[in-house]
Amino acid sequence: MNKKLLLKLSVAAIAIMFAGQTVQAEAVIIKKKGFFESLFGTSNRKKRQQKPNWFNRNGDDNVRIIYGSGEDDQFGSQNRNFVDLDEPESIPGLGMGNVNYIAPKLLLLADPAFAKLSAADVQSQAVLAELSSLKTKIRTVQAQREPILEFYKKSGFKPLWLNAGVPSERSRALLAFAAKTEEEGFDSASFLPFGLSNFTDLPGPASTPQELAQFDVALTVAALKMALEISGGQFDPNRLSLYNDITPERVNASTALNVLAYSPYPDAYLRDLAPKNPAYAAMKSELAKLRANGSPVVTPIAEGKTVKLGRADARIIALRERMVALNFLDKSQATDDDLLDTDLSLALKKFQASVQIKQSGQLDAATVKNLNRDDNSKNVQRLIANMERVRWLPKNLGSKYVFVNQAAFEVRVMDRGNQVWRSNVIVGKPYTQTSAFHDEMETVVFNPSWGVPQSIIVNEYLRKLRSDPSYLDRQGFKVVNQQGKVVSSRSVDWGAYGNKIPFGVQQPPGRGNALGELKFLFPNKHDIYMHDTPTKNLFAETTRAFSHGCVRVENPREFASVLLGWDRSRVDAETDGRKSQSVALSKKIPVHITYFTAWPDSTGKMVYFNDIYGRDEAMQRALVSNVDLRNSLASQKLVQN
Repeated sequence: MNKKLLLKLSVAAIAIMFAGQTVQAEAVIIKKKGFFESLFGTSNRKKRQQKPNWFNRNGDDNVRIIYGSGEDDQFGSQNRNFVDLDEPESIPGLGMGNVNYIAPKLLLLADPAFAKLSAADVQSQAVLAELSSLKTKIRTVQAQREPILEFYKKSGFKPLWLNAGVPSERSRALLAFAAKTEEEGFDSASFLPFGLSNFTDLPGPASTPQELAQFDVALTVAALKMALEISGGQFDPNRLSLYNDITPERVNASTALNVLAYSPYPDAYLRDLAPKNPAYAAMKSELAKLRANGSPVVTPIAEGKTVKLGRADARIIALRERMVALNFLDKSQATDDDLLDTDLSLALKKFQASVQIKQSGQLDAATVKNLNRDDNSKNVQRLIANMERVRWLPKNLGSKYVFVNQAAFEVRVMDRGNQVWRSNVIVGKPYTQTSAFHDEMETVVFNPSWGVPQSIIVNEYLRKLRSDPSYLDRQGFKVVNQQGKVVSSRSVDWGAYGNKIPFGVQQPPGRGNALGELKFLFPNKHDIYMHDTPTKNLFAETTRAFSHGCVRVENPREFASVLLGWDRSRVDAETDGRKSQSVALSKKIPVHITYFTAWPDSTGKMVYFNDIYGRDEAMQRALVSNVDLRNSLASQKLVQN
């Protein structure tokens, strides 16, 4: 045998030896994987960043949410991203859920049947004529139309806002309040009565009875609109998002009309309808402050190629000044040096963390975009949207209640206005969002078992079971047939089934259970609950939108202790005992699943969060559509006139 052949055989033998060691090492690694990792794949972050994802948003809010497909994607189930390793919920998604807002139809404020009625005096007769003529120019929504017509009818069509043939002081006070409703986060122009060019140019002594009648009715429409919107919001939340299941507690229209008609201080009544929630007062104060400060004059940093650590660029001098102005860099470091050095790179990382973008320490496109944005104007819009959401909240949240803010990825327990506990949470993905609704906590389940939903059996397990039928047996899962009898997973011909599996699969209690050690139930039509999770690593993520809709709690034992009023040692004992049991709360506790992109912290400081579900954007579009509709109606009136 020649030397060349010997050399080739030696190299081949060495290669085989190393390959065998590699395979052996991989086999050891596979044995060490947890149940979910071995079923769905590894948690390799590098792979997660390199491979495309079914949802990746990187828009105005600089939110980057990355997770794998809930379906059989192009990479196969073995390459699923780590955030899909724990999906115990089977809640169907509704997509992004934001719908194009359609304003309620405006109807003529008139009833022709009124023409058969009579009124006592000239001015009342003019009001009657206004409300019985189909030629009236005053319109309102159905919810306000009927109460207003009924109120005027019962009162004999007496004007509400006139005194001796001219607008009363009550009417002037009401209009002065309407002019300042921007302080409450409204567009004051939406409350300008029909026929007026502004809030101070009122009908004079020379006005005809019909002109005064039109003013009176139009002001009643504006007053009732203010009462309903200040007390319960200008939008029906369920017309903005499919994930909203909220019925605001608006004042009764007939009650509001009676108070407005006879109160000497109608403006004080309207002011008192605003939410009493301390968060609302904080938002109102912050809104006034931002508007007073105005938008800061900022010289934009030019776009260009990415500047890495150790590289020079003419824009670096301006960048240093901006970092100093934002308090990310000391004043002494605002030099004429155009080099991106270590100190400046660290300052950039802090800034990037504050706006929740990749902390590269480089001057890249995303960083330039965030440095140039007008946060003041954006935060004004955020506050307006969130003041509206406060108006949707129940007037009484409860003396003790659970408050989940999806946009903040947190849960708080409040007791008599004080925060007694807080924890990070995981909420729904953008396409399987956590709904916003209000309910009551009833039960804490220790060491819950997990009944695997059919959709997960079909979409996640079936492929694995066809090649390895005994897999569920080895993992300790129970397989139950249609007669309720426990059977061996190995005895089932999994290859014979497709979308319908005539077996139930249950994961027994334990640390690796998909629901974790504890489950918190507040029964609702959305099938949403709160629970523990074995994938604790996800709580280290900044943007924690990973579930199918349920809310996962980082510190569930603490949560159970607070809800049940138990000592932590008792909670630990019951949990560590591994016995599955349900414990009813001695008194149900209100649960508020909410979405606020601005909310004060425990010190009262306003904190802003990213609009992960695009609900701020949807509300902004609705606000714009209302303005467009109002302008369109104004144009029509101008042409008619």
